[in-house]
Amino acid sequence: MKKSALIPVFLTVLLLAHFSLKGQKVHRMDPPNWWINHPLDTVEILLQGEGLFKWAAEVEKPVGKVLKTTHYGDHYSHVRLWIRPNYTKAAIPIKIGPHTFNFPLLKRNDHEPQGLSDSDLIYLITPDRFHNGDTTNDDIPGMRERGTNRKAPYSRHGGDLQGIEMGLDYIESLGATALWINPVLENDMERDSYHGYAITDHYKIDPRYGGNEAMTQLATALQKRGVKHIMDIVYNHWGIEHYLHRQLPDSAMVHFNPDGTIPYSNFRFSALADPHATAMDKQAFEHGWFAGAMPDLDQTHPLTASYLNYSTLWYIEMFDVDALRCDTYAFSDPLFLRRMNQRLKRLYPNIFIFGETWSYNEASQAYFAPNKMYEGHFSFNDAVTDFTLWRAIHKMYSAVEREQFGWNTGAGELYYRLVSDYLYEKPEDLIIFLDNHDDGRFLGQHSEDTTKLKSALTLLYAMRGIPVLYYGTELGLSGHQDHGAIREDMPGFEGQFPDFDKLGGNLLNLCQELGASRKLRGKTEVRQEVPKDGWYVLWITSEQGNWRLVINASDLQRTCTNPFEQEENVYEPWEAQMIELRKL
Repeated sequence: MKKSALIPVFLTVLLLAHFSLKGQKVHRMDPPNWWINHPLDTVEILLQGEGLFKWAAEVEKPVGKVLKTTHYGDHYSHVRLWIRPNYTKAAIPIKIGPHTFNFPLLKRNDHEPQGLSDSDLIYLITPDRFHNGDTTNDDIPGMRERGTNRKAPYSRHGGDLQGIEMGLDYIESLGATALWINPVLENDMERDSYHGYAITDHYKIDPRYGGNEAMTQLATALQKRGVKHIMDIVYNHWGIEHYLHRQLPDSAMVHFNPDGTIPYSNFRFSALADPHATAMDKQAFEHGWFAGAMPDLDQTHPLTASYLNYSTLWYIEMFDVDALRCDTYAFSDPLFLRRMNQRLKRLYPNIFIFGETWSYNEASQAYFAPNKMYEGHFSFNDAVTDFTLWRAIHKMYSAVEREQFGWNTGAGELYYRLVSDYLYEKPEDLIIFLDNHDDGRFLGQHSEDTTKLKSALTLLYAMRGIPVLYYGTELGLSGHQDHGAIREDMPGFEGQFPDFDKLGGNLLNLCQELGASRKLRGKTEVRQEVPKDGWYVLWITSEQGNWRLVINASDLQRTCTNPFEQEENVYEPWEAQMIELRKL
């Protein structure tokens, strides 16, 4: 989208801020704009101001029709507006009482969400910690958390969207075809605002990341390169300092106990799939807050659902989104998720939606994915994050001697996880990873053993599913003690973006080689052998060739025979070897 297209939006918001007539004021409207010939011809606008309860919104017949105006006290009006398909002017005049204001309409660009497939490689970035491309936005007057402090792990460090754009050549050199950025919407919180998950404004990119203009520029750069943009979306909660939370239109939009106190989550989303669960346990999970700083939203409330719905559509259109990663997916209301995803699929048939489901149980995880257990899968998402595979990989590489040759431990742990793929409709769409922004780096959790990391990376890129590489894992980052350490600064954080290729490094070279081969392999079938004596073996058959991955999942140096060449290969402890085979 051209930057010039944003100008009328911001001008209109400024004009609204000054609109006042006979005790009636409108301070802001959300969304701040819509689009000409958008495939959804109905838009719901939330007006915030004073003296609004007296008036119903109106538009002229050539524009369309106001279907409903709902007032929430004196300060909010919710307007549901149908726009005629042939209406192509740059704004809609909306009359509120004695005053008329313009609701901007922008021209849509030609971007259509591309979705994801198992030929993609995702690169995951925590933007505050990747690269500081513009130091002028490190400190923004008026925001609750000021400045940066790189010595404090939970303070802001200064990374921004300009820094990510500077690193796009490097990201592509890894073979990455999609970029997942942790949330960049405004987090105007007093502390710990760097992580992005306590959103305070759903229509404003945080100015410390460069604001809406920087996000537009990055999205344009990604589209030109053919790199897919994954939005990290949060439906379950918002920040305690959210502008709506500070003056709630309706207290029922947020979950509270009957006495007004805060209910905290039991974090047991297995209760939703548990046929023996009590109603009390289900409610404790669904209605509980993550923390006092992140109020739990009630998506069954019509205004909550509308706000989340239209802010999501606005973000997709504004910033050329190809896929959605839904944070704390299982915690949101299932009927809301179903309706939301149905609408998204209708409007954007190729968009890919995957939910975060941190589960240690295959059946509980599969409950939230397209699966073979529940007729008419309820959520209409495409996949979930495969935490059960993540756990099995970690357990294999952390197995002590007595576990390395066990029936269901060591390599057996990973084997039995893949056996459970029969639960899924499309296990090849599951999102797979070794580490991420919530869990300690693989290298740090496994005693800085680079052999294990190389082995695990080789496994990850060979495995079925869509792999995620967490920024800096390819450079040996190893923070794992707490969230601040896990989200540590990328090397060469400030100044010009480093030329990591010239600096070299075996891990980086391996990731580049694996990324290049993954990108080319096309449609792939992965099969596994029953583990024997601590060997884990995958057979990979693709349009570009065939390979046999062998992992020595033990502390011993051993030999293994290549069944095609009838030769013995020597394996160091935990070493993985990818052997290219003749046509099968």
